[in-house]
Amino acid sequence: MIATTDQPYILRVAALLLLFAGMILCLQPDQARAGKGLLENVIGLDLGLQGYTIGKKLTPEQRKIAKSHAEKDAHQGTLKFVDQDLHVVVDKDSGRVLALYKRRENADQNTMKAMVADLMDRFGAPTVMAHDKIIYWAYNRHGAISEEDFARAKKVDQVPKLGIIATVKLNSELEILPGPVDEKKKDKGAAEAEQKKKGVVYFIISSDPLVQKFLVRQSEK
Repeated sequence: MIATTDQPYILRVAALLLLFAGMILCLQPDQARAGKGLLENVIGLDLGLQGYTIGKKLTPEQRKIAKSHAEKDAHQGTLKFVDQDLHVVVDKDSGRVLALYKRRENADQNTMKAMVADLMDRFGAPTVMAHDKIIYWAYNRHGAISEEDFARAKKVDQVPKLGIIATVKLNSELEILPGPVDEKKKDKGAAEAEQKKKGVVYFIISSDPLVQKFLVRQSEK
């Protein structure tokens, strides 16, 4: 699911993160209240980039950056700004970070591979890879969910019981892993054309339950 513009897809993507086509990762209400509480659990995961962390409030210095680099297409109730190449979405009322994302409109294979490598360096082995174009890192209040644990839960239709409270998602129009070589791709010209392909690549770090809570509050105003 790739949008052609940033507004307001960023919140919808965060609220409806898909691990597989048609599967929505959601959190059961009782799980959201487990342990120290949703917000504390999300903050405890320490998921973020460039000094920004999902669930944490902006620092005074970050508020200055937000003011001077605000984007006009922010979703209602949010402040959206860019710090270098990182887009930050913040709940205006609380000042807490809802989502972080980077987006490349005309990425080539090298750009896409560099983004994937950087995410793996930061977040380790992913939880799920789907359709050769989507990678997920999923987290519950205990930390990262392994590929094996997710696969077992999916096999018995128990993914919601994993208690996923945050994800890192990369979505690419380009194939992340090349498929098997066919006769056409043996041709040097065809291989070069494949390398020259460009497309949208983006990744987003967010907490679906926190975004859901934000959207509920907005609907009640």
